[in-house]
Amino acid sequence: MVKISEKRHGLGSEHPLCDRIQLIMLVLFLVVWGIDSLSFFIFGYSTVLVNVISFPALLLPSFASLGFGLYLVAKSHNAVFGQTRVQPKLLDSGVYSWVRHPMYLGILLFCLAFFSVSPSLLSMGVLLVFFIFYDKMAAYEEKSLTQILGEEYVAYQKRVPKWFPKLFSRSQQ
Repeated sequence: MVKISEKRHGLGSEHPLCDRIQLIMLVLFLVVWGIDSLSFFIFGYSTVLVNVISFPALLLPSFASLGFGLYLVAKSHNAVFGQTRVQPKLLDSGVYSWVRHPMYLGILLFCLAFFSVSPSLLSMGVLLVFFIFYDKMAAYEEKSLTQILGEEYVAYQKRVPKWFPKLFSRSQQ
């Protein structure tokens, strides 16, 4: 199976197991979350923390996380795959000016939205493992991007946070 980044000149290399890891982790998270949530509603026992936090209070962070996550995925996917580049070019505008890995962050926020609806200790553990895998994959890809783009990417790393979005620069505050 050929990855999109292998067909497109100038894109950094993905971790060799990137697609498989993402699919496995997403399915694992959704299965654990689903089983744990259903066991709460059917058997009345699980690690779901609904008794600690009222359900309506869970909806706002869920919708916010889902909306922002989908926005990040859509915008970053369009920025990377929306146009063909002959020469390698650093993407540092739009969502890439907020965070270096908006697509990964968007997927994590998507999972966080499900977690927010019925937070459980098990799904929190899987979400944490998911984040660790994404962090490792991002580090792998950043090495490749540093080799391709050199000092320009190193300066970008200093300017833009890896995971927590910087929505406003100092000049805008």
